[in-house]
Amino acid sequence: MKKIIYASGLMAAFIFAGCSNNDDSKPVESTDFYTVVNNGNAGVTTVTDFEDAEPLEIAQAIPSVSGQQYPAYTPVLFFFNDKLLLSSINEDTFIVKVNGSQVKGTISVNEAANGYAILTFTPEKVFKNNAEVIVTLTGGIQDDGGQPLVNEAEYQYTTFSEPGGDVDGNGGFEDGTNGLVFIGDGNVLTGEQGCMSPFAGSSFAAITSGNQLISSGDAIGGTSSAMIMGPFDSTVSSLTFNYNFLSAEFLEYVGSEFDDSFMAVVVGQNGAHAEFVTSVNIIGENVTQCNGFPGMPDQGDDYAGFTGWTNKQINFGSISGPVYVIFIATDVSDDIYSTVVGIDDVSFN
Repeated sequence: MKKIIYASGLMAAFIFAGCSNNDDSKPVESTDFYTVVNNGNAGVTTVTDFEDAEPLEIAQAIPSVSGQQYPAYTPVLFFFNDKLLLSSINEDTFIVKVNGSQVKGTISVNEAANGYAILTFTPEKVFKNNAEVIVTLTGGIQDDGGQPLVNEAEYQYTTFSEPGGDVDGNGGFEDGTNGLVFIGDGNVLTGEQGCMSPFAGSSFAAITSGNQLISSGDAIGGTSSAMIMGPFDSTVSSLTFNYNFLSAEFLEYVGSEFDDSFMAVVVGQNGAHAEFVTSVNIIGENVTQCNGFPGMPDQGDDYAGFTGWTNKQINFGSISGPVYVIFIATDVSDDIYSTVVGIDDVSFN
């Protein structure tokens, strides 16, 4: 049986990108500190599950390692094991401090494939480089049954400037890592990698939820990796890319809580948009067996499945530059049976 490893005992935090400019976003509450936006059905305004006796827990966090240095736009998320009671999220239960001072922002609750909540946070002002950030999530936050978060979570890190490099014209990764920052296990790969080849040209980027599958890096907390592209100087309103989702979770864990996931986040000076792209449960059994990708499958049986290249377009309101796009792959509810996401042909409009 697969071991369940929850991140509630780990240091954790929230993403700096959740203020969606999408017309489907539904502001539900404003306080002196936060505007709360509910995207989907993972946030509730009243207690609805009166039979819920299980406490609220963090199923996965990105990153899940405290005391580290991360780029100023590092994505950080909470995947929960239930829906969230929106009225329980306020400046006393969700606290973000930068250099000792509490900061305002926008909280977005997005719906995962299992219907549960992914909480995101966008600061009112973009975090500067060399800032100390501390995020605290208290037991005052509740789920849709009124059950409190079982363990308080606190995460501390320091921001630093991303390395330079011209990302313009490198959406196909033919110029290697120019304009890219990888956090965890990520790389630009050239040529055929077993079952995965570039969508176009000779190279593609990839991120994994494993350790040293495609680089010398380990996934954050053994579960999550991210690729940051940017900055793009122009104002944008849509993102288009192709992705190829490969996972050792197929086929035996389709429909389970072990729902390895892929997200994309666009961050700019006037807001951000976070979107859940796909997951093991969304894809289901519509995959082909993969042979020959380095290190896969990394644990379990000898089967790993992949989708092939899939086109995705994400539309949002106008976001002004400098703009960063952040791709995230994460292993949800465990830290084994890894996932690899190939990314290629990235463009903004």
